[in-house]
Amino acid sequence: MTFQYHPEAAKELMSSIQYYEEKANGLGAEFLDEVEEAIAQALAHPESGSLLTKSDRRILLVRFPFEIIYDVSETIITITAVKHLKRKPGYWESRK
Repeated sequence: MTFQYHPEAAKELMSSIQYYEEKANGLGAEFLDEVEEAIAQALAHPESGSLLTKSDRRILLVRFPFEIIYDVSETIITITAVKHLKRKPGYWESRK
Protein backbone atom coordinates (compact mmCIF):
# COMPACT_ATOMS: atom_id res chain seq x y z
CA MET A 1 0.00 0.00 0.00
CA THR A 2 1.16 3.54 -0.74
CA PHE A 3 -0.02 7.00 0.22
CA GLN A 4 -0.50 10.43 -1.28
CA TYR A 5 -1.33 13.86 0.06
CA HIS A 6 -4.33 15.83 -1.09
CA PRO A 7 -2.81 19.12 -2.39
CA GLU A 8 -4.41 21.11 0.46
CA ALA A 9 -3.12 18.64 3.05
CA ALA A 10 0.38 19.03 1.60
CA LYS A 11 0.05 22.81 2.01
CA GLU A 12 -1.09 22.36 5.62
CA LEU A 13 1.89 20.12 6.31
CA MET A 14 4.41 22.53 4.82
CA SER A 15 2.86 25.51 6.61
CA SER A 16 2.97 23.69 9.95
CA ILE A 17 6.58 22.58 9.47
CA GLN A 18 7.55 26.17 8.70
CA TYR A 19 5.65 27.47 11.74
CA TYR A 20 7.37 25.05 14.13
CA GLU A 21 10.78 25.62 12.56
CA GLU A 22 10.37 29.36 13.17
CA LYS A 23 9.57 28.64 16.81
CA ALA A 24 12.70 26.54 17.39
CA ASN A 25 15.44 25.21 15.15
CA GLY A 26 14.72 21.53 14.43
CA LEU A 27 11.17 21.57 15.77
CA GLY A 28 9.73 21.52 12.24
CA ALA A 29 11.70 18.34 11.52
CA GLU A 30 10.40 16.79 14.74
CA PHE A 31 6.85 17.62 13.69
CA LEU A 32 7.44 16.02 10.28
CA ASP A 33 8.88 12.91 11.96
CA GLU A 34 5.73 12.52 14.02
CA VAL A 35 3.50 13.01 10.97
CA GLU A 36 5.51 10.37 9.13
CA GLU A 37 5.15 7.97 12.08
CA ALA A 38 1.38 8.42 12.00
CA ILE A 39 1.31 7.76 8.25
CA ALA A 40 3.48 4.66 8.71
CA GLN A 41 0.95 3.42 11.29
CA ALA A 42 -1.88 4.02 8.81
CA LEU A 43 0.02 2.17 6.08
CA ALA A 44 0.75 -0.80 8.34
CA HIS A 45 -2.75 -0.92 9.83
CA PRO A 46 -5.12 1.11 7.63
CA GLU A 47 -8.13 0.60 9.87
CA SER A 48 -6.33 1.55 13.08
CA GLY A 49 -7.41 5.18 12.93
CA SER A 50 -10.65 6.28 14.56
CA LEU A 51 -13.55 6.38 12.13
CA LEU A 52 -14.78 9.96 11.49
CA THR A 53 -17.12 9.41 8.56
CA LYS A 54 -18.09 6.40 6.47
CA SER A 55 -14.69 6.44 4.77
CA ASP A 56 -12.45 8.86 6.70
CA ARG A 57 -10.24 7.99 9.64
CA ARG A 58 -7.92 9.93 11.92
CA ILE A 59 -4.77 9.40 13.89
CA LEU A 60 -3.87 11.85 16.63
CA LEU A 61 -0.28 12.96 16.94
CA VAL A 62 1.26 12.44 20.37
CA ARG A 63 3.40 15.53 20.88
CA PHE A 64 1.71 18.09 18.65
CA PRO A 65 -1.96 19.19 18.69
CA PHE A 66 -2.72 17.75 15.24
CA GLU A 67 -4.54 14.88 13.67
CA ILE A 68 -3.92 13.18 10.36
CA ILE A 69 -7.15 12.59 8.48
CA TYR A 70 -7.03 9.95 5.78
CA ASP A 71 -9.14 7.88 3.44
CA VAL A 72 -8.35 4.26 2.62
CA SER A 73 -8.95 2.66 -0.75
CA GLU A 74 -7.80 -0.78 -1.88
CA THR A 75 -4.29 0.29 -2.85
CA ILE A 76 -3.71 3.82 -1.57
CA ILE A 77 -4.19 5.98 1.49
CA THR A 78 -4.99 9.61 0.76
CA ILE A 79 -4.02 12.09 3.45
CA THR A 80 -6.98 14.46 3.34
CA ALA A 81 -5.85 16.87 6.06
CA VAL A 82 -3.04 17.64 8.47
CA LYS A 83 -5.43 19.32 10.88
CA HIS A 84 -4.69 21.39 13.96
CA LEU A 85 -7.11 20.29 16.67
CA LYS A 86 -8.51 23.81 17.08
CA ARG A 87 -9.58 24.11 13.45
CA LYS A 88 -13.23 23.89 12.55
CA PRO A 89 -14.38 20.25 12.50
CA GLY A 90 -15.17 18.93 9.05
CA TYR A 91 -13.55 21.77 7.08
CA TRP A 92 -11.69 19.15 5.04
CA GLU A 93 -14.77 17.15 3.97
CA SER A 94 -15.10 19.01 0.66
CA ARG A 95 -11.69 17.65 -0.43
CA LYS A 96 -13.14 14.47 -1.88
